[in-house]
Amino acid sequence: MNSPVSKPEIAELYGRYAQYYDDGRAQDFAALFTTTATFVRAPGAEPVMGRDAIASLVTDAGTPTGIRHLVSSVIVDEAPGEAALGAAYVQAVTVDENSIRLVTLGRYTDEFRYEDGRWRFHVHRYEPFTGTDLRGAVLAGPG
Repeated sequence: MNSPVSKPEIAELYGRYAQYYDDGRAQDFAALFTTTATFVRAPGAEPVMGRDAIASLVTDAGTPTGIRHLVSSVIVDEAPGEAALGAAYVQAVTVDENSIRLVTLGRYTDEFRYEDGRWRFHVHRYEPFTGTDLRGAVLAGPG
């Protein structure tokens, strides 16, 4: 292995992922992934392949996205070969001056690879816990 698994470095990827996506930083976001990465947005969804396509996810969402990803309960484990496995819960919300609204709640499950001197997402999967009926539900508001 080129580098021992760095749990702090991999955990930081989740924070950078959230902030770069939310701030519309498409190229910085895509650089968190290996050159041959796969991004699965939901079970059964067509995977997004490669950095350019992953950058387009952010570009297509708009700059900034208006969404805030709140990532928690991060775990990182070593895997055979030059790899690591990770998982985290995510809650995505929109925030305005009067309310916080749910976009989605779910879990990321990931495979990481060490590439070009850094740990990066290699296979990123999102599994939603919520259906579309909850999208826009008010989590906090006046009253």
